Amino acid sequence: MRAGVSAGVVGLLERGQAARMTVSAVRRIAEAMELRLGWDAGYRGPELARLRDADHSHVAQAVTSQLAHHGWLVVPEASFNRYGDRGRIDLLAYHPDARMLLAIEIKTLIVDVQDVLGNLNVKARVAPHVAQSLGWRPSAVLPTLIVLDTRTNRRRIADHDRLFARLSLRGPAALRWLRRPIGSLGGLLLFRSLPNRSTGDRRQAGRQRMRRQRTDSSVAASGEEARSAPGRCLRAIRL
Repeated sequence: MRAGVSAGVVGLLERGQAARMTVSAVRRIAEAMELRLGWDAGYRGPELARLRDADHSHVAQAVTSQLAHHGWLVVPEASFNRYGDRGRIDLLAYHPDARMLLAIEIKTLIVDVQDVLGNLNVKARVAPHVAQSLGWRPSAVLPTLIVLDTRTNRRRIADHDRLFARLSLRGPAALRWLRRPIGSLGGLLLFRSLPNRSTGDRRQAGRQRMRRQRTDSSVAASGEEARSAPGRCLRAIRL
C-alpha cells in the first residue's frame, strides 16, 4: 500500500521476475521497504566492471609513482579490521619528514556521494592504527579523494560541493602541498586523468562505426551490379 502498487506486482518482485516490472514500480517498492537498489546499467556489464578495475589500477599506479617521487612512502591496498570496520585503504601514504598521513580513496565513477564520503571517513579514522602497525608515527591524517577526471564525475562533485567542503585543498594547490606537505588541512580532492595509451581506447566501446567490407574480386559483381545487388556488401561493426 505504501508503494502504491498491487499485490500482484509485489509478487513478481518476490519471485525474481523484475524484468516484467517497470523501473518505477521497483523503486517505489524499495522505498516503501527502505531497501537500497544498486543499478549497473551500461555496455556489457561484466566488461564494464573489468574496465573500471583496470582504470582504478592505472590511476593508483600513477598516483603511487608521483607520491614516491615527492618522498612519500606508499602502501597499496592496506587492509584493516578494527572494531567492526573492515576493508582496504586504496593507498596509504606517509611522509616521514612532515609526519603526514594520507588515507587515499580512488574512484573511477562517483555514483553515491554519501557512500563515497562515508567510506572515506571510515578509512581516515582507522588509518593511524594501520600506520602504527607499519612503524609509522603520523602527527596528522588527511582524507584524500582522487577521482577519475570525467565530465560526469566533475558534475556530480559540483552538484554536491557542500558535502565535499572538508576536502578543501584542490587542484594546483593540492599538488604543491604534496610536494611540500607543511601545515594541517581538512583534506584533499584531486582529479586524475588516465595515462595516454596508443592502443585502441576502450572508452570508445559505446561508439560504433559502420564499415563496408569489400567482397573478393574474383566473385564480386562489377561496376553497377555490385552497387545495386542486395547482400553483396557486408557491414561489420567495429568497436
